[in-house]
Amino acid sequence: MAFWLEHFVRTSIVLLLIFCLCNANIQTVTTRFTEKKSVATSHTTLQGISKIKCVEKCDKEKQNGRCTIAGYDKRTKACYLSDDDPMNVLDTDDKMTGVFFYGPDINSIISNSSFY
Repeated sequence: MAFWLEHFVRTSIVLLLIFCLCNANIQTVTTRFTEKKSVATSHTTLQGISKIKCVEKCDKEKQNGRCTIAGYDKRTKACYLSDDDPMNVLDTDDKMTGVFFYGPDINSIISNSSFY
C-alpha cells in the first residue's frame, strides 16, 4: 500500500511540474548584472550606452543567435556583446565592470502557470 501511495505522489509532482513548464512563458527572461566579471571575447563593442540599452542590444542579437552574454563597463559606458559561454567569464578586481547573465524568470513561470 505504501509503495502505491509513494508512486502516486511522485507521479503527481512530476505531472504538475510538466504542466507548469508547458504553460510557462519561456520567452520571459531576467538579467542579473554581476560585478567584477568580464567577457573573454566580444564580437561587438558599443560605446556610450546605458546598461539597459546594452541588455536590449544583446537581447536583439540573441534572437539571431549572436549574443549569449553582455559585458558592461560602468566607467566608460561600453557594452561588449559576446558569444562566450556564461560559465567562462573572466574574474576581475574592477567593480566598474560586470556581466549580464540571462536566465528564465522563475517568478514569471510560476505566476503565469494556472493550477485550475
